[in-house]
Amino acid sequence: MNRRDLLGLSTAAILAGLPSTNGASASTKCDANVPEKPDHDKAPTLSLTERDRRWKIAREIMKKAQVEGLIVYGDRESSAPAPFSPDSYFTNDRLGSIVIFKGDDPPVVLAFAPMAVSDHMQARIRGDQQWIEPEQIFVGKTGAHLVSILNRIGLTGKVGVIGLEPYPPFYFDGAMPFGIWNAVREAFPKAEFKPVYREYFMLTAGHSQEELTLIRHAAYIGEKMCEAMRAATAPGVTEAHIVAATTAECLRNAGFTAEILFGSGREFVGWGPATWTYRAQPPRVIEEGDVVLAEVFAFYGMYETQHQPAITVGKAHPDFERAAAVARACYEEGVKALTPGRTFGEVVDMMEAPLLASGGWHVHPLIHSINPYGPIGFGTAPGPEALPEAAAYGSVGRLPTTWRDMRLQQGMSFAFETNCAFGRHLANLGGTVLVGPDSGIELNSNTTNVMRAG
Repeated sequence: MNRRDLLGLSTAAILAGLPSTNGASASTKCDANVPEKPDHDKAPTLSLTERDRRWKIAREIMKKAQVEGLIVYGDRESSAPAPFSPDSYFTNDRLGSIVIFKGDDPPVVLAFAPMAVSDHMQARIRGDQQWIEPEQIFVGKTGAHLVSILNRIGLTGKVGVIGLEPYPPFYFDGAMPFGIWNAVREAFPKAEFKPVYREYFMLTAGHSQEELTLIRHAAYIGEKMCEAMRAATAPGVTEAHIVAATTAECLRNAGFTAEILFGSGREFVGWGPATWTYRAQPPRVIEEGDVVLAEVFAFYGMYETQHQPAITVGKAHPDFERAAAVARACYEEGVKALTPGRTFGEVVDMMEAPLLASGGWHVHPLIHSINPYGPIGFGTAPGPEALPEAAAYGSVGRLPTTWRDMRLQQGMSFAFETNCAFGRHLANLGGTVLVGPDSGIELNSNTTNVMRAG
């Protein structure tokens, strides 16, 4: 079944109609038969029907929150990983806008700069399908201009806002800048503003069939990126060479990635972008006995899949292999747990049980939602504070599991990032999994076990 065929299926068919695997977990995987060369003509798109469905969701948010309108703040473009981009959900256009809904009226879009308008013009000239008409677009992503628009359309009473609530792992006090929000509050001291991100999440996280097709396409791109990473890994090459090969494979398949988390060594305990991307120093050269650990972000149409490659170069330390076995056990528990009606907290508890039993520690979440972000599961197992080196720091903080009470819906998408470390030997496995009717539906396979270079 190709991706174009999926457009004609219901959401339930997409979720339930994938072939079963023979692995230890009761799950299903996407079709692994992919073309050798990218077929850009088959890249899926979004319809005006999908636009209307999403604008209806905006009005459902208003109804649930008992507000007259909705302000949707979108962070600047290229703010990945974990972009805060609910604006693009409603515009299907360039990121970095504020979108304003009032009642049943079409939304108003405050673009960040004239270049966004010229891009819109070019798309019209080319004949691209667009969701937003020219008369809906205004340039000026400022507090003063937002106040002016709210006055113009008469939205000064009860208003829902997306952008004020915590958004881990980067915006713990919300994404909305102080200057913009302070101008609005000062201009409308009697208005009632209600944060509505939770309502937005619950109405958008269970995906439509068009969205599921985009997510599967992103997973296809991510699989190819991770295989390119494995193929590029060898003694004597630099980390930069490996990251370049991975990124090139994404772009070759018309995907997008803003960043790759990457590290290597016989012992490795960090987690973040390669150090040479933010600190002036040369990239490390890969050696025999190393392990390459990474987190790959594959985007298509602003829908994301995440992939967690762990690649051995020759024979790895026994503690790495032991940690990888624990990470795999956590992953399998999570796939079994990802069913409708179960709370997110219950899923996290089931996933971290093998980690707790092992006595290992972990460096990053075991699971979090994507498309959009919301619940994030760190669990209760020890973190980097378990290392003796932690005593030298002023504080090694812990991050909590969020939204433990949230009940899963069929079609939600989650990044599985199961990880375990013994001493300085860290293993990280996982990929993207959908909530299926009876268990999780795995969208990729090559990073859910240890990958071997060569």
